[in-house]
Amino acid sequence: MTNQHAHGEEGHVHGPGCSHHHAQAPIVREGAKVGRNDPCSCNSGKKFKKCCGK
Repeated sequence: MTNQHAHGEEGHVHGPGCSHHHAQAPIVREGAKVGRNDPCSCNSGKKFKKCCGK
């Protein structure tokens, strides 16, 4: 018995050795990127990294 299996076989596990790739949709951010040192969006007056970015 061998450990190899066909890609169409049920139970196929994708790992680092998998030879085929699936197209993934890019992640699209709805708003502007919040920097760590930008003011927090909750209007606390603190930097994002010290407030909601924890």
